[in-house]
Amino acid sequence: MPLIFWGEYTTKMPLDKYRRKRSAERTPEPFGSGALQGQEKAAGGMFVVQKHAARRLHYDFRLEMEGVLRSWAVPKGPSMNPADKRLAVMVEDHPIEYGDFEGKIPEGNYGAGNVIVWDRGEYHTLDPIGDAARGVREGKLDISLSGFKLHGAFTLVRIRGRQKGDSGDKQQWLLIKKRDEFANDEDVLAAHPLSVLSGLPVEQIGEAGGIGREVVAELRKLGAPQLKGKLGAEAFPLTLAKLVDNPFDGDGWLFEIKYDGVRALAVRDGAHVKLFARSGTEITGQYPEVALAFDALPFERFAIDGEIVAFNESGRPSFQMLQRRMHVQDARDVARLSYSTPVVHLAFDLLAFENFDLRPLKLEERKRILSGLIKGEGPIRYCDHFPAKGRDFYDAVAAEGLEGMVAKCRDSPYRGKRTGDWLKIKCPTVRRFVIGGYTDPEGGRAHFGALLLGQFEADGQLRFISKVGTGFSESRLNQIFKLLSDRKIPRSPFRTPRAAEPSIPRHAHFCEPELVCEVRFGEWTDEGGIRHPSFQRLIEDADPRECRYEPAQSERAAEQTSTPSIGQPATVLQATQASSKPAVKSKFVSGTKNSARFHNGADSKVPQRSFTVTNPDKIFWPAEKYTKRDLVDYYQAIAPWMLPYLKDRPVMLVRYPDGIDGKSFYQKDAPGFAPEWLRTEKIYSEDSQREISYFILESKEAIGYMANLGTIPIHIWSSRLPHLERPDWLLFDIDPKGSTTERAIKVAQGVGDALREMGLRPCLKTSGQMGLHVMVGLKPHYTYEQARMFSELIAQLVVARMPEFATINRNTRSRQGKVYIDYLQLGHGKTIAAPFAVRPLAGAPVSAPLKWDELRANLDPAAYNIKTMPKRMARLSRDPFIGVLEDQQSLEDAMPQLEALLTEERAHQ
Repeated sequence: MPLIFWGEYTTKMPLDKYRRKRSAERTPEPFGSGALQGQEKAAGGMFVVQKHAARRLHYDFRLEMEGVLRSWAVPKGPSMNPADKRLAVMVEDHPIEYGDFEGKIPEGNYGAGNVIVWDRGEYHTLDPIGDAARGVREGKLDISLSGFKLHGAFTLVRIRGRQKGDSGDKQQWLLIKKRDEFANDEDVLAAHPLSVLSGLPVEQIGEAGGIGREVVAELRKLGAPQLKGKLGAEAFPLTLAKLVDNPFDGDGWLFEIKYDGVRALAVRDGAHVKLFARSGTEITGQYPEVALAFDALPFERFAIDGEIVAFNESGRPSFQMLQRRMHVQDARDVARLSYSTPVVHLAFDLLAFENFDLRPLKLEERKRILSGLIKGEGPIRYCDHFPAKGRDFYDAVAAEGLEGMVAKCRDSPYRGKRTGDWLKIKCPTVRRFVIGGYTDPEGGRAHFGALLLGQFEADGQLRFISKVGTGFSESRLNQIFKLLSDRKIPRSPFRTPRAAEPSIPRHAHFCEPELVCEVRFGEWTDEGGIRHPSFQRLIEDADPRECRYEPAQSERAAEQTSTPSIGQPATVLQATQASSKPAVKSKFVSGTKNSARFHNGADSKVPQRSFTVTNPDKIFWPAEKYTKRDLVDYYQAIAPWMLPYLKDRPVMLVRYPDGIDGKSFYQKDAPGFAPEWLRTEKIYSEDSQREISYFILESKEAIGYMANLGTIPIHIWSSRLPHLERPDWLLFDIDPKGSTTERAIKVAQGVGDALREMGLRPCLKTSGQMGLHVMVGLKPHYTYEQARMFSELIAQLVVARMPEFATINRNTRSRQGKVYIDYLQLGHGKTIAAPFAVRPLAGAPVSAPLKWDELRANLDPAAYNIKTMPKRMARLSRDPFIGVLEDQQSLEDAMPQLEALLTEERAHQ
């Protein structure tokens, strides 16, 4: 499967010399598809190193530039040792497609012999001009390589000598590794001899059919049943793992690393492989380097289960990097990313091979056979395991900061469903908490004994979670105690714990809830506390309001079990004697991770969207007697207006299972029991140090399903997939806490007036509470930081104009009755109440779009509620807030005007 590379050109590719030497009828080598249209990337591109066993074994070093692969033959191959100066003879340019070529050039043809792709990746020029082709013309090119085997800085320098060859004089160059952190004296050619695509040595290209014949003979001996019909994703439902609490040992188990990735089934039945996500959606086009590597395998019929993972520069799995790949659709962008952000398919199970079904065989047999088929170091790799010593393996995984491990019963067949054969065990979690107090020291400790931790609930009250008394050095104790003393208060900032919640220690001391810390712990308790907490660090400049209570443990318990007991004798769990612990290194790529769902609304296999309202008569608003049915009916009725704002946006839900007077909790993570038709997307959270499976609400049924779970407000991000780092609106949250609605109206009008003076067109809605949201539709060209800086300057301008009414002081106690203009809610992962979202207040008010002429002194936000809002929208000819989506504006023209107005205001002060 050839890739479309990102080099895009308008000039004719100079391949005449290449083509004169070859006959398209006699060699499988590519001949180039002609000029590609677009803009050249002069400062870098793809690189490939091909190992070529021609008359003499050599390595071909190729760099993409000016629409071709500029090429050098390196007889001794590249070296990572700066002391080695490797001769590199410049040869004819090759077509871009040659970077994919791996095969046998038949005898009688130019360059006859075997070719493998020994390495591939991305290069960048290091010179200030940033023009690779100019460097080649001038005879010196400094580049940085990022490949599977070659890394860091290299120099190509032309020397004076000439070499006579069959085609005339050839330029001679030297290829030299520069001294940097990647330089070493290892013989990289001997240490890593195999193809990064097929995993074969160059000697076996064209002769590898014997491997497949050996596997077929073994499968006959093992009694593997025959497959019937064509291979396809529908024939191979995936086996899923159950979540359990604790690691264990057992001779009957194998243990793999649990990585953050996308589950991917590779199915090949003929010339090319197809990749399928867990949902059955085909994702071949999104990961062309993986498809290319599977196509290079010398086997035409197989089904291989695995996980697609992206690794960062330190060799650790990064779901954040994988997200750069998951939603890109443009073929040229995908091809570019396949080099700049490559992924790896970790193959962990073999389901079918040739005409045999391997699923009834034991797991250990399947993995042993698979390990003989997958030997590469590139985009596909065999996923190794560690036997029996699960506790040791878990400790090693946790020490590396990985997500967890998967335990698999070594004798189990591949069942294609969730059973006790596969179990996943997660490593301890890290979360952020607000510090609300401390206890007295005990024993020989100074300063304090433990910190009191809390998180904010949906109604703004601080809930006590736990205390943490470990993880402190003497210097930390001293530093934190000084900060606590500066914030000491006489009364508890925590709300009174309810029955079955963790109790606040007696004789505790309290402080203003302004400090935020990270704590590592084992798990949430049923009471909403945490087990085995350990202090990690203070987080400077963190917003305490972002520490939200959202364990939602009752739902997750549905897929948990305490020990692997199904079909397993008790002896399986007995500890075994371990002479050494496993070393888990970044290059040990093994494990599995349940994939994000890939949404495809047109997929006929997607289950029909439906849900049933449970307990429809449960009272959610006691004073008005509004029920859960009323809540669901409202969200179903308002869905046509609400859905445009929800499209492609991650949401955070606040659930009230017993109505507004009952307990509530935040929920970001989709539970395992959510129906398949609900779209979710995994997004890495820097705060949580893990990926979160966010809901994306795309239908009225999806909104209704959430309401049936007791969701009252729905909060949304200010950016959409796939551009999560680029907001598509400016946001000014006009917060009158400690002030009045009348003053909030004046400040909102002031913000709107200032924006119009910049030439911007603002939109307006109520927050659903006492506040107002002034927003401006924005082209998603700006980072969150850029948008927030612009918003801050607008806020400063309004405060300068209205000092008696407005402030940007976040501290409620020192606002002195002024209205707070909050521009800080514009940030990655931060949310606002979605337009039309219901609020958990008396009267069931909603966040209501307004016309600007409705912003009057007698405005009553409570007048817009679940009973009045559908009728209001039916009366209006147009949603007055829709401009925040449809009218996407730029900031460049507004910036000079804003600076001039700020200068003018400062001059008057």
